[in-house]
Formats: sequence, structure tokens, C-alpha cells
Amino acid sequence: LIWLDSEEVEVKRQADGAGGRIRVMTVHGAKGLEAPIVILPDTADRERRERDEIFLLEGGLPAWKLPKEDSPAPIAAARNTRMRRQAEESLRLLYVALTRARCWLIVAGAGKAAMETSAGAKAPLDWCWYLQVRRGMQAVGAMPGPAGRLRYQTGDWPDPLPTAPEAAGPAAVPLPGWASVTAPPPPETGRPLSPSNLGGAKALPGEGLEEAAALARGTALHLLLEQLAGLPAAARAARAAVLLPDPALRADVLPEALAVLDDAALAPLFAEGTLAEVGVTAPLGSGRMLGSIDRLVVAADRILAVDFKTNNVIPDRAEDVPEGLLRQMGAYAAALAQIWPGRRIETAILWTRRATLMPLPPDIVRAAMLRAAIP
Repeated sequence: LIWLDSEEVEVKRQADGAGGRIRVMTVHGAKGLEAPIVILPDTADRERRERDEIFLLEGGLPAWKLPKEDSPAPIAAARNTRMRRQAEESLRLLYVALTRARCWLIVAGAGKAAMETSAGAKAPLDWCWYLQVRRGMQAVGAMPGPAGRLRYQTGDWPDPLPTAPEAAGPAAVPLPGWASVTAPPPPETGRPLSPSNLGGAKALPGEGLEEAAALARGTALHLLLEQLAGLPAAARAARAAVLLPDPALRADVLPEALAVLDDAALAPLFAEGTLAEVGVTAPLGSGRMLGSIDRLVVAADRILAVDFKTNNVIPDRAEDVPEGLLRQMGAYAAALAQIWPGRRIETAILWTRRATLMPLPPDIVRAAMLRAAIP
């Protein structure tokens, strides 16, 4: 959570291939998916609000919304129709939520759950999901458990596994003294530093694109280079269409991404065993840096960190690389030197416009980082 809060991180949702991970999703986003265990954490009462200011009356005539107690019959009828449709949609969403579970379904809710009034009158159709589920479980004979819990069980899950007799192991060894001592809390270091925000220019004069357009284009190109690298060439265009639904943006960046991936000289950067979008953190100055390296090559004697840059204006020499980019690579080099002491740390920029890899001399990036005056 600290990492997500302190860096501009794009959270991606993949509909398939969840593996052993936990997915946090809306009911809409979970439609069509299934998981062994599904938890619905927020199913208590919700305050229903009328957000629209105009009702469409019978016959399509629009009318301004009025307070409920002051509404004439046509507006009251339109309000009731809208509430009924919202309640029906709520039930459809509840059906989707309940049917995502393959084995276990856990329904929870914090707050009030008032399905019935003190006189026993039923609440409207869209009462809270928690009590709708409870009423349904009671109807099929669910058994009460501790703290008011209900459990409806058919069969055994998971299937009991055969147990093998335990082999006699070695005698237990007492733990050393340090194992029972509580570690002191970490010092307060404040918000982590981002390597891309250490100051200095990030482009040469004449770049041309507006900042928002350049950012969108760079994000799209980074996404393609990350996701297409491990695919066969014939499958890349179809995957790109899924990753970038905007045809104009895709037509702009896909040829550039394919030129990088098809360049034989750059193939070692995307070979099996290399790492993409690597989160890295390490002490920097009196604080801590937190960043993400586009491509990382880990070898027995060296570490190579590569950052993708989509600039229009590309320098001819490493000495002419914009200051902000040199500081960023210097911060990466400083972090990697602490993570892999004893190995040679190398940094480079891959200029995607020309599919050109530019190695950066260590003394240049180190000097640039020192110029950042990191506290």
C-alpha cells in the first residue's frame, strides 16, 4: 500500500491467469470469472441516492425532479419505476456476485442491515445483500454457527488427503536468543523519493509533443514492450489490439514497439530470464528511493538497468542526455549497487524512436545524481 501511495503506479487487471493471487474487483469486473474462494466484504445497507435531476415521464416527457413529498403523480410514478429498475439491477449484480465462487462463498458486511421493520413489514425489493443472502440460506436449511454465522454445507471440501505416517525427525533445537526479541520499529523516513522526480530537464529543445500527449504515448509504448516481448511475432498484433483499444494510438505506437522487439541487436534485453517493470527500493541520502526499472538484466558479474525513452529529439552522445534522465539512471545505479554489491552496475537508455541502446558511463550518471542535492 505504501508503494502504491508513493509512486505513480498503473494497476492492471488481467481477466485470466490469476494463478495463486488475490484479485480485488467490482461485481461488474468479476462477471464471467470464477475463483475457489470468493469474499463479498461490503454487503450491508447502502444509502440510495437520486443523482439525476430530470425524470422521463410516460411518453418521454422530461420533468425536473421535485422533493418526494411534493411530487405530483406522474413524477412519483417515474420515481417508483426508476427505483424498481435499480432494485432489479441490484438483484442481477447479487446473482453475479454469488455465482463467482467455485467452492467457498464468504459474505460479510459492516454497518446496519435492517431488512424488516419493528412491525415485521418487509423492506423494499433492494434491501441489503447481506440480509438477502441470509434469508436465502435460512430457506435452504443453513445451520447456525458462532456469533450468528450461518453455514450451508453439502459434501466435504476440500477432499481429505491421505496422511502418511510421520517419520521420526531430529530432536528440536532451541531457538537462539535473538529470535525471541522484538525488532525495533523502522525510523520515520517520510515519503520515498522517486528517481524520475529528482529535478532536471527530461527532454531536449524541440520535443514538440504536449506533456499530456507525450505521457499517454509513452505509457502505451511501455505497455506494449512489456506485454509483447514474450509472445510469438504472429500473435503480437492481436494482443496489442486488446491492450490498446484506441486504434489511432495503437497505429502510432505499435510499429515503433515492433521495431524494437524485432531488432536482433536488442534481443538480449528481452531474452528469457530478463526482468520487466522491476520495482526497486534502497536508501538514498537520508531517505529512501522507490522506482520501477523498465528492463533489468541480471548476470553473474554485472547488472544492466535499461530505461525506455520515447523522446522525439534524441541526443547523439551520452554526455548530451537531459539532466533529469541522467539523475534517474544514477539513482537506479545507486540502488542496484546496494542490492548486488560486488557486481558491475551498468545503465543504458533505449531510445524507442530509433530502436537504439545508449550505454551511460558510470561517472556521468553518478555525477548527475550528486547534482540533485538529495537531502
